[in-house]
Amino acid sequence: MRIVIAALAVLSLIAGLVMYGAPRILGIATGYTAKQLCSTHFVAELPDQFVWDYDVFPRMEVMGPLRSQLTYVVDETSASVTASLLGYQSTARYLGALGCTLNAPAQAVFVEPKPNAVATPVLGVPPELQQLLGDAFEEPAGGGRNTLAILVMHRGQLIAERYADPVTSATPMQAWSMNKSLIATWIGMQVERGYLSTDLRVVDQLAQRYPSQSGRYENLDPELSLLHFMAMSTGLDFEEAYVPGDDVTYMLYRADTAWTVPLELGHQDVPGAKFRYSSGDTNVAAYFWQESLNQPYWEWIDTEFSQVLGLEDLTAEADASGYQIGSSYLYMTSRDWLAVGQFWLEALKGRSDLISADWMRLVTTPQPSSQRGEYGLGFWLNTAGVVFPDAPESLFYAGGNSGQFVAVLPEQDLVVVRLGLSRVDEGMNDLLAGLVNTHRRLN
Repeated sequence: MRIVIAALAVLSLIAGLVMYGAPRILGIATGYTAKQLCSTHFVAELPDQFVWDYDVFPRMEVMGPLRSQLTYVVDETSASVTASLLGYQSTARYLGALGCTLNAPAQAVFVEPKPNAVATPVLGVPPELQQLLGDAFEEPAGGGRNTLAILVMHRGQLIAERYADPVTSATPMQAWSMNKSLIATWIGMQVERGYLSTDLRVVDQLAQRYPSQSGRYENLDPELSLLHFMAMSTGLDFEEAYVPGDDVTYMLYRADTAWTVPLELGHQDVPGAKFRYSSGDTNVAAYFWQESLNQPYWEWIDTEFSQVLGLEDLTAEADASGYQIGSSYLYMTSRDWLAVGQFWLEALKGRSDLISADWMRLVTTPQPSSQRGEYGLGFWLNTAGVVFPDAPESLFYAGGNSGQFVAVLPEQDLVVVRLGLSRVDEGMNDLLAGLVNTHRRLN
């Protein structure tokens, strides 16, 4: 049976190489490897072997027997990582405050980064939460949970904090799709300042910005708005299966300009009809946010967001064309993620000068296109317990690949950060339910 399964895997891989083309398939494998190891080496400063063992190598299982041929080289002199597979190479280069960029052009500018956060004593876990957090860090049979950090804040005070080696309180951790919730926040800031509108008509704007390329977007519905992209209800025919050769892996690991990829695919549905998860939609929204700024995006984030919230270490990474990949590529320390979650809670309750309660209510309200009520605008929701059946329905959260969560529980005045490299269920439902039960007993 194992021989049959292995043979089928090889045949599937060969079919993919033929269907999508070897450069596209191999380039995605080398692109992921180079990009991840560059960011974790130069931004997060995690051990390369740890990242290879717990992130890169397990993810490359889809490559079948070719996985054993995948190699990488870290070049400290050029601040880059190059990955190779069957003669195909991809290189990601560290650009300082911009983090790592895959296939960065030679003229890409290095921006001097701020000093890294410094590890300080960890609060630890109070007795009443030790069993609960212990369970959250415990590996199930077969492993793969890989919890790396859990932090809990109650009424604005840190009450529990635990990490797993080699992660510390100063380690910047990858957002993956939690970046989407930040894009929704930054768009809101620009909307409320009058620089952007959720009613923005995307086709009209693109025609004005790129008149010589107007024919490129003829297959797009003229009613497409920025709101549709934030709600992931564009109806665009964007495939997000995370298999070699699909649209999302091409966008992240092969395309020089990520935001253009989904716009070239046409529609499956009319805009607003159906929620379909799409990192491509978010990258288009991120493009319009970045175009609304009057300074480089990393400077805007630093002055208008990080400094206001007192964040120590935020790195938002871009594609080769210089646009922030708002779907996936951003790093912050666990404590900074907790501060952002607390900011979202304060804003929802009308206690923030940075963004209004009206905006937070808008982005955390299910859109009509989200038939199960699981998605607002850049935020995941728990309507009717759709995601976490044992947690409050009023909960909303930023969620990312491999078990990244910043969960906000408004009724309990709780913010929970859970970060890891999970390949199996991360146990978030039990963690949230346990925290709520403890909250009831102690209040």
